[in-house]
Amino acid sequence: MPATAAQTLIELLEIRAQDTPSKAAFVWNGEPCRFADLWSSVNRFAGYLHETGIAPGDRVVLALPNGPEFFFAFYGTQRAGALAVPLYPGSGSARILSMAIRCGARAIVVPSNDLAARRCDIPAAGPSVISTSESAGHSSNLSFPEVRPEDIAFIQYTSGSTGAPKGVMLTHRGLLINIRQLIEGMQITAEDRFVSWLPVYHDMGLILKTMVPFYLAAELFLLPTSLTNVRVWLEAIQQCRATLTAAPDFAYRLCLRYVRNPGDYDLSSLRVVLNAAEPVRYRTIQDFERAFALKNVMIPGYGLAEATVGVCTWTPSTPAIVDERGIVAVGRPFRNIHIEIVENEVPVEAGQIGEIVIQSPANTSGYYDSREDTERLFWRKSYIRTGDLGYLDSEGRLFVTGRAKNIIKHGGETIFPQEIEEIAERLPIVRRSAAVGIDKGGAEGEQLFVFAELKKSKPPTEDELYAASLDVVQAIQQQLGTRPGRVYFLNPHAIPLTYNGKIQHSYLKELYLSGRLHQEGEIVFPAY
Repeated sequence: MPATAAQTLIELLEIRAQDTPSKAAFVWNGEPCRFADLWSSVNRFAGYLHETGIAPGDRVVLALPNGPEFFFAFYGTQRAGALAVPLYPGSGSARILSMAIRCGARAIVVPSNDLAARRCDIPAAGPSVISTSESAGHSSNLSFPEVRPEDIAFIQYTSGSTGAPKGVMLTHRGLLINIRQLIEGMQITAEDRFVSWLPVYHDMGLILKTMVPFYLAAELFLLPTSLTNVRVWLEAIQQCRATLTAAPDFAYRLCLRYVRNPGDYDLSSLRVVLNAAEPVRYRTIQDFERAFALKNVMIPGYGLAEATVGVCTWTPSTPAIVDERGIVAVGRPFRNIHIEIVENEVPVEAGQIGEIVIQSPANTSGYYDSREDTERLFWRKSYIRTGDLGYLDSEGRLFVTGRAKNIIKHGGETIFPQEIEEIAERLPIVRRSAAVGIDKGGAEGEQLFVFAELKKSKPPTEDELYAASLDVVQAIQQQLGTRPGRVYFLNPHAIPLTYNGKIQHSYLKELYLSGRLHQEGEIVFPAY
């Protein structure tokens, strides 16, 4: 039976185990995990869950990093009829427990080598703490509940970049629809070779970078999520002759920052380099392709968990398109996806900025156990609100200008943080920056405040920082006609991020207004 006949993720794995049993589902630490072995391990873990009292519909939190254990638990939970809830495994036990309580989880799955420590951290009255190693020796030939296309496969919690995380409910049907949309839209084939360090506990790393190759039985080389050394990623691409990789914009900027001799790496096998999950910078595309001797392989993309993951991108080899403000076009929608731009609940004309709303057969039905958030999610019943601002040009190409909650209104003008941040980060001493609007109560409204982290190199002198702040102000004024109200230089890592690397603009503003940035000594200049 072909994979195209699969109605659920579980059926897809079963088909793979029958049709391509000796083919590697993925390679981890140089060791292949074949589809037949993956299927057996999934069934053993499902049997273990059944014996521990996990029933269909129960929630099972997965606090697991990249690696085989994640897949055994993720699909084993679904095989048992339960709902998988993957979380950032680096969270402290208190946060993992709070998220487990939020979704009413019956169990928390942790790495086998961390089982004893986690059990000590989680109260005995809380969810049970288990690992996949405990399923060894359990039968894989039990009778499991039927998994239907409309069943929820897993709950994906949003990153919380603009508020509290929400549990997006994703069905088997919606996931398979989006997998097929991604394959068609990006022209992916079974001959492609994937290299990924993206976290499998989050949507792009899980769906695009593992479910898609599973669907096609394409080669997948999976790496740990740590990017402390981007050379590992580049070396894997070179050694595996990868054709497809993906990452947020910041990861490509890290390559440019820390790789002194890009010519040491042969990345010529790449035909698709997806840049998505955060604002895409035109300069990143230009600089990365120039540095690594590539041409028209990096394609911008756009998506969100509420639409399963993928909404639009470009077909391979499409040159980047940028507007007069430097905003990069992220493509046209995939098949059966319709995008509208609305303002005050009314669709606007081409070229006009408003909120992006999306109609797709892969859209979520809502947030887990949150009726009010679910009601706010929808526009005209079948469209989801994204919370992102953007516009469609006359040719139907989408340009994303930023998060609605993060835009800055100053003197009647709309300022998008990403424009400011890209300018500030051109300074050689700046590691990362964030632009926020601070309203001091004056008639002019919000003032533009720029916060810039310094690199870890030798600390600049006060005179150098003063000169650098003037450079930032001058560059922003020259390019955008806007003068920042204040420029602050911060210690490295002072700008708050979500677990997947997105800037928490609202929280940064809160830290500043509450005085905590000053009190905790994070502001290096000016020191008052």
